[in-house]
Amino acid sequence: MRIRFSLLLILLASFPAIAGKLYSWVDEHGKTHYGNTVPPQYAQQGNAELNQRGVVVKKTDAALTPEQRKAKEEELAQQKEEEKKALEQKRRDKALLNTYTTEKEVDLVRDRNLQQGELQLQSMELRAKQVQPRLDQARKRAEDLVAKKRPLPPDLQQELEEKGKELRRLQEMIQQKRAEMDAIRARFEDDKKRFRELRQVEDSARK
Repeated sequence: MRIRFSLLLILLASFPAIAGKLYSWVDEHGKTHYGNTVPPQYAQQGNAELNQRGVVVKKTDAALTPEQRKAKEEELAQQKEEEKKALEQKRRDKALLNTYTTEKEVDLVRDRNLQQGELQLQSMELRAKQVQPRLDQARKRAEDLVAKKRPLPPDLQQELEEKGKELRRLQEMIQQKRAEMDAIRARFEDDKKRFRELRQVEDSARK
């Protein structure tokens, strides 16, 4: 290292003041070179500009490969997404503290949100209970006619199709409504947990 630095000093001393800029670069074998211009084959591999005392005054990084550029873009995209999530979490935290004063209030708001869904669910389940017996009766009539090798009347076929379609639609709606209500419960449970954490932080800060 001392030998290389001494050679650099000798090289710098040999350059007159009008020689212009001095650069250093590393070749493919890891050897450092110095000169007033960077050879074209090393222009994309990074270099450093030195002053007359051998101090680096400007550094140019090596050009990124397509793979490195892609990785850098993905890293920046992930960083932006994390910053976005952090800002959204900060906004939600502020809203929680401004909306509720106790965990019980979170439960009350949750129950109000679920109340309308419960009424809708009960209505759909009641309608399904009314359709199911009618569909069962139509199916029983159809089975008796088939057993007697008699054709099904058009009105019976229509009833089977309509009641079957209605029951399937109601069952899908019931399943969807239950999923929506489960999501509401989970969301408010998360809100309550986060609210508890934020209040604990505030309480600790006051002590």
